[in-house]
Amino acid sequence: MEERVGLWLHGLLQRIAPDGHPDAAASFPRAAALWFRAFGGNPALAVQATAARDSSHHRVLRQRLAGSGSRAAPAWVDARALRLPERVARFPQQVINRDLYLWLCALAAADAHCPGGDWLQRSQEATLQVLHDYPALRARWLRLRDAELRERLVPQALPAAQRAREQAIRQALLRPGSIQSLPYAPRAAEPLLLWLHPHPPCLHAPAAAAAATGRAAPADAAADSVRRAARQVRQPERAAGLFQPRAEAILSLADHASLPLQPDEQDGTADTAAADDLDTLALADGARAAALRMHLDLGTPDDDDGAATQGVLLPEWDHRRHCLVEARCSVREQPQAQRPGLAFPPQLEATRRRLRAQFAQAMPPNATRRAQPDGDELDLDRVVRQHARGDSADRLYLDRRARRRDLSCLLLADLSLSTDAAADGKRRIIEVIRDGLLLFAETLAASQERFALYGFSSRGRLDVRWHPLKRFAQPYDAAARARVAAIEPGYYTRLGAALRMATRELRNEGSRERLLLLLSDGKPNDNDAYEGRHGIEDTRQAFLEARRAGLRPFCVTVDREAGDYLPYLFGRHHFTLVRHATELPLRLSTLYAQLVRR
Repeated sequence: MEERVGLWLHGLLQRIAPDGHPDAAASFPRAAALWFRAFGGNPALAVQATAARDSSHHRVLRQRLAGSGSRAAPAWVDARALRLPERVARFPQQVINRDLYLWLCALAAADAHCPGGDWLQRSQEATLQVLHDYPALRARWLRLRDAELRERLVPQALPAAQRAREQAIRQALLRPGSIQSLPYAPRAAEPLLLWLHPHPPCLHAPAAAAAATGRAAPADAAADSVRRAARQVRQPERAAGLFQPRAEAILSLADHASLPLQPDEQDGTADTAAADDLDTLALADGARAAALRMHLDLGTPDDDDGAATQGVLLPEWDHRRHCLVEARCSVREQPQAQRPGLAFPPQLEATRRRLRAQFAQAMPPNATRRAQPDGDELDLDRVVRQHARGDSADRLYLDRRARRRDLSCLLLADLSLSTDAAADGKRRIIEVIRDGLLLFAETLAASQERFALYGFSSRGRLDVRWHPLKRFAQPYDAAARARVAAIEPGYYTRLGAALRMATRELRNEGSRERLLLLLSDGKPNDNDAYEGRHGIEDTRQAFLEARRAGLRPFCVTVDREAGDYLPYLFGRHHFTLVRHATELPLRLSTLYAQLVRR
């Protein structure tokens, strides 16, 4: 009976003081990155969804009783991304909730061009700038503004100190630019979702939860694309024995409690709901592999500025100072383990024959030189002319030579942990990459092309791992095939260092053309500050360095979100997207044939 009364009372309070309008909610749009860049936003910034956070603003009695209005999902821009709410249910019409995403993208792009000032001044200036540059957005702004004013608590319901601040905010919304500062109040004002967050949370370099614990999440794990703030903590030691912890210690122990999944919670919905109630997730070592894959913004130790001292020392681009920092990264070549030779997989034989036939047709025709002093066969025209005219008989042969391309190709494969994800219902991306490398090498070796195969992964700037699978000077044989078949995913993707190392290898080739093919399944990232803009700017600079060195870099990716960042990294004509990862083995070799014909 008590439970029924409690549920009835809770439902009544929720109807009296609802937490937004869930029936009209709008979700994070896929086109958000396109909108942001169309409005002139920084192309180096990612556009990501974030979870709601606790808000300490004043709430009226009915909200406190119902437990509503305590969390908000603001938008903000930091050094790595534009962060937008994962779900907006602020307004009673879904079209207005969706318009909020469009408005925030335009406002974030304009905010970067506004002069320094406090939150109120910058927000008003950015609003005026958007309305000036895009008059067609004025109707949407007015609709959003009026809906926001209707949803906000009326000033009369607030304490005196809060009332003056709320009236100033309303005046700034009605007439942007008319308010220079907000009156002081002991508590924050109600969140204003139409403007960027006044105090953005400090998030560190993102990393996947599986990567933080050193284990990969299961292939069938539930996906969760929301970025969540997180911190790594130590698992507390619990004393075992007859003595129980004191009552005042229960809360601190519960903060690190290990919560096993029940059989009916394997879909991950319960874990996602629990994560939505926390501002910061605590991740401790020793936990078993999670059944839910979440993107976490994990705090990492401060990255020191010391120079690398071991391995191949390479620079890295500092986009804040606009310069290369010498000896910033250390690339360590991994030893080639001795493995027994491997025969070519029979399941790929039909594809290999097909590709070889295509390459034979694309090869340049043989060169024939007449009237040579020696050769494989007689030049009959020259012999007849010698007998008829009495010419000299010392140049009577044909010299037929196969014409080869004066080209060297280096294929660089991303072997990061993200390649452990599923490509289809049966295989992982890393298995598809293996097949692609094998077919690529078999086809080029049969055509006597000059090529090399390398893989890479990273674990911080001082541990970039370089895997030589087949060097230019090595033959492609059963041993090389075994090295390709043995590749496994691990760690992160420091693309800038890998591109510079590949440029260093390929620049030593004396060929007239030098092609650098990059095979990757995602954007640059690492377990330090390399995520976001730093990694993107460094990779773009490494690509430009390769072009200045006379190379032809080209990227092949299976990341479906690559259209958001690859045009900025490599230009619109220097990358291609393979939408279905299973098509990669065939596409890789045919793409090479297309590139060498240019």
